[in-house]
Amino acid sequence: MLLEELRAQVLETARRMVADGVAHGAQGNVSALDRSADLLAITPSAIPYDQMDVQDVVVVDRDGKVAEGSWKPTSEMPLHLAFYRARPDVGAVVHSHAPYATTFALIDAPLPAVLIESAICIGGAVPVAPYCRPGTDQVGTVAVDVMGDGAAVLLAHHGLVAVGANLEQAYDTTLAVETTARLVIMARSMNAEPVSIDPQEVSAMREAYLRHYRRTAVEEESTSTKS
Repeated sequence: MLLEELRAQVLETARRMVADGVAHGAQGNVSALDRSADLLAITPSAIPYDQMDVQDVVVVDRDGKVAEGSWKPTSEMPLHLAFYRARPDVGAVVHSHAPYATTFALIDAPLPAVLIESAICIGGAVPVAPYCRPGTDQVGTVAVDVMGDGAAVLLAHHGLVAVGANLEQAYDTTLAVETTARLVIMARSMNAEPVSIDPQEVSAMREAYLRHYRRTAVEEESTSTKS
């Protein structure tokens, strides 16, 4: 089976979306890129994640041609492909319908960077991309353009897209956006406006996260300290 381990990771991430309440049934979609094979694993269309097996995850090339799989890839494949073509740093894309984050997409309001999680996982405020019909090439083009070199973008009337070097980063960003959105809504319900973190501090924390946040064995840490 092509990309068996990566396909398993894609399925696990999709199921986490349901468990964490940022998607239901077959909502949203997930993909990850294997750079050595230049292929990506992506969720299929219209199959609930709790009914999906590893082999149901589809393998496609960067042109969207199916390399292995019995099902049609998600209709949002153009959105995913747009990021892989435009951003060499992107190795995974998670598109969710996270309810609190999507609330900001409904009112065309960027999400401010007010939490530590906002700084390290997102790298700043989350912009809103103008509405485009789902499943079109246009939605991918616009999402890439509005996100820029960031890690997340809200799709007007639709949902959230988060990217990362790998699935762990992309999903961490998804949860960071949703948590931030929920707490901003809570603060505003108290007639208080959350205070954004200083942009220079956001940049510093984001850089530290990207450079140093990873699993590190005790022996590796000791060697690193001595060198």
